[in-house]
Amino acid sequence: MKRKYLYLLLAYFSISLVHLEAETRSKYFIAIKKNEGDVLHTLDDFIPFLPKKQHLYADPMLFKHQGINYIFFEDYDYHKGIILYTILSEEGNISPPKAALELPIHLSFPFVFSEKDDIFMVPETYDAKEVALFQAIKFPSQWEKRRVLVQGENFADPILFKYNDYYWLFTAVRCDRLRIYYAKNLESKFIPHPINVRNIAGRNAGAVFYDGGHLIRPVMDCSKVYGGSMTLNRIEKLTPKEFREKPIAYIYPTWAQNLDGTHTYNQNEDFVVYDGRRTIDSSQDEEYSEQSIEDN
Repeated sequence: MKRKYLYLLLAYFSISLVHLEAETRSKYFIAIKKNEGDVLHTLDDFIPFLPKKQHLYADPMLFKHQGINYIFFEDYDYHKGIILYTILSEEGNISPPKAALELPIHLSFPFVFSEKDDIFMVPETYDAKEVALFQAIKFPSQWEKRRVLVQGENFADPILFKYNDYYWLFTAVRCDRLRIYYAKNLESKFIPHPINVRNIAGRNAGAVFYDGGHLIRPVMDCSKVYGGSMTLNRIEKLTPKEFREKPIAYIYPTWAQNLDGTHTYNQNEDFVVYDGRRTIDSSQDEEYSEQSIEDN
């Protein structure tokens, strides 16, 4: 009898948790603004890029090709994420989104970069327990997996960049534990950095960029809640044996009303893109409107 009551009790709590999870939903949208310098003081002046009903748009990544700005981003229907892209006009107008990459597993954080005449994507493929390099066969809509860079853990939010004669791969495991790898080229083996054993926090919140001659890395602050805010860290030392960075600015979810999170930031010479999160009642999950961003 006691075992029967225990099963009933566990079933009750399981149903209650599922019901509670269904009642609220994290709804992300993307913000776009012209890069006119000193952007952190004007993040509240943006063009909203809004998801359709029962979807969220997050992890916006900028990539400029042949003078045209593209945004690659995660489209998530609360079951699986795929990668879409849109084209930005010089005025910041957005083309209808189209599919860039879809796999049987969930995809997010579509970091795109170029090497000579080739264009690559390193998306998050968390469930595959690897970081994979994809190459554009027909940009921006056809991609082919070229190689696995690292494997063996659930890697989150990877970025790749070249610095001081090495390719550097920054990613995270166990939510926000920073992992760094380096290689001489994109064909070489990626070697783990000694800092990995320290398990420090530092999950990427976007691609690195240069500002005033310094390399800046957006970092997610998960100390209170996942994706609550971001810091911009200046990389002060990066060698195969050393890594040191310092926070220089903070991005809080205060640039729009009713936000409870912001967790991706990217910029180039033309635009800045970032995302915001609101927790909503999933039973009233309607398509966003510009007015809803201000009033709800």
